[in-house]
This record gives sequence, structure tokens and C-alpha cells, in this order.
Amino acid sequence: MSDAPARDGWNPSGGTAREGAATLPKVTVVIAAYNAEKFIRHTLESVLAQSLGNIELIVVNDGSTDCTQEILATFPDRRLVVLRQENSGVSAARNAGLAAARAPYIFFLDADDILLRDALFRMATTLDQMPQHVACFAHHIRIAEDGSELSTRADLRWKVFPNDDTLRHLIAKNFIVCGAICIRTGAARAVRGFNAALKLGEDWEFWCRLAVLGDFAAMPDDIALQYRQRFNSANYRLRKSPARPNFAAIDAVFSNAAIQQKFLPAELKRLRRLAEIDAFWAGARNEYVQDRAIRFFKHVAIGAFLYPDSILRPRLVYLFLRGLVQHLRRPLPARTES
Repeated sequence: MSDAPARDGWNPSGGTAREGAATLPKVTVVIAAYNAEKFIRHTLESVLAQSLGNIELIVVNDGSTDCTQEILATFPDRRLVVLRQENSGVSAARNAGLAAARAPYIFFLDADDILLRDALFRMATTLDQMPQHVACFAHHIRIAEDGSELSTRADLRWKVFPNDDTLRHLIAKNFIVCGAICIRTGAARAVRGFNAALKLGEDWEFWCRLAVLGDFAAMPDDIALQYRQRFNSANYRLRKSPARPNFAAIDAVFSNAAIQQKFLPAELKRLRRLAEIDAFWAGARNEYVQDRAIRFFKHVAIGAFLYPDSILRPRLVYLFLRGLVQHLRRPLPARTES
């Protein structure tokens, strides 16, 4: 078990008061794990093989009932700390890891994703060189459950990747995935971590509260992560119907008093409209890639009625159509003999 965590506040001129201590890790990686036996071994290996060796890896076993704990026990690396709790949800598990973290920088990684070997070194170096920034973020490549790539490096040029005014861009569209962002630990604690009441979009809502504190540093030339796209995940199960989409995270962001103070009411209304459009069409795309034709066309019909101004966002339209075409061109799964 780790020592009791320090409660350092964020200092915008550079990190936390404790980061000068030579015995502390440079980066803490937190993984919330619930019934993660299928992928967690590869995820842990990708962290422990990082070129930055001075790290701390905290895995919070969130009440798993499969072989997750047994797999964790096979790793003798002293940098690995395992915390166990009753099943409380991903946000509560991440917050437990945040409370125990000892490093000045923290990195939240899903239990089925793969970290590229130099990711933590590049991100920690970026934050060292930019002490005025709250966090830094890089690109990701989407992969299927079998590890095959669903997106390519050529696709990255279309990604929204602002290098300033983070909050304004972020509340209109989430362009950061969990596992491709490194955060100052003091800043994450200052905003009290993840909102455990949210079951969908909780990471985006957390990024938005962080962005109130200051800008994030963009790393447009770096890919940090292979992000595994799984259609049985919460992102797919909790979206609800197109007529009544799950906008709980959007409600939380736009009712946040600190965010409201940053924008005029008319601008806030415009940005919320953009956030709803983006979330709605992400739901439609998800139905398509799961081959749910009826639900997809229902999304399209309702979206044309509710969000006709979507057509005024050419980047969104292009990426939406490109995603559909890429799905059509995907290789069919191999047949197995009966």
C-alpha cells in the first residue's frame, strides 16, 4: 500500500510543493479495473515498459468478480500498487487512485487501452517545459477488440486540436480521450477529481473543470495511446434514445458556475448547442458501427429535425460520413468451422 497522499494544491507557476523530492515518482498512472481480465495484462505491460522508468502505477480493483485480481498478483514490479474496494464505479475508483498518488503528474488510463512506449516521458517533459499549463494532451489511434486499427495516422489531421483557449473549445466538443492526457496532480485535486454521479461523459466533464484553471498544452505531433473501442462499454449502453439522449454531462458542464462566469449568456448558449450536436451525432455513428440499421436511421431522422444546423459544421459532416465509409470497408470477421 502507498503512503498517505499529500494534499498539495495546484501552483500555476509550476506543479506542487512536493515534486522536488528525489524519492517521488515523476508520473502516477491510475487504472480503474472492473472485470478487466481480458485486456488488463497487456495494458499493465504497456505501462511498466515505458521509457520513463520513474513512475508509480496504481490499479484500483473496483470489486471485480473475474480473474482481474489474480492477474494483478502475477506482476512483481514494485512500482505497481493495487488498491481494492467494493464496486463503486469508474469515477470513484479513479478518485481513490488520485487520493493515493504521490507523483506531481497523474495519468488516467482505461484497463483495456495500450500506452505507447514513450508517451509518459514526452508528456512529463512537456509539462516540465510549460509550467503554466494545467495538463497536456496528445493523439490516439482507435483499435478494435482484436487490436486491429480502426483509425489511421492520416485521420489525425482532421482532429480538433486547439493549442490555446482550451475551455472554449472543449465545452463545445470533447477532443480528448482518457489515456491521452497528463495532468498536474495538484490541479486534479483542486477540482476534486471525477464526478461520481455521472455515468456517461464523466471524463469530459472533468477535463472542462480542469480547463477553468488554465489552458492545456497540445502535442499535435505525438500519439500517446491505442484506444480500444468496445461496443459493450458504458459509452454505448448509457446513451439512451435519440429522442431523449443522455445529456447529463452537458447539463453538469453548462450549469457549472465557474464556467458560466467565463462566457456571456449568448455565447454559452451557442457553445451548448455545439456540444449537443456533437454528442447526438456521436450516438448515431455508434449505432451504425454496431450494425443497428433501424436505430441508426431513427437517429438520422430525429437529428435532421432537432439539429438542422448540423449541416453548417462541414468538419463534423465530413468526419461523420468518413466514419461510415470506413466502417463499410472494414474486413469481415474470419469464419470458424463448426
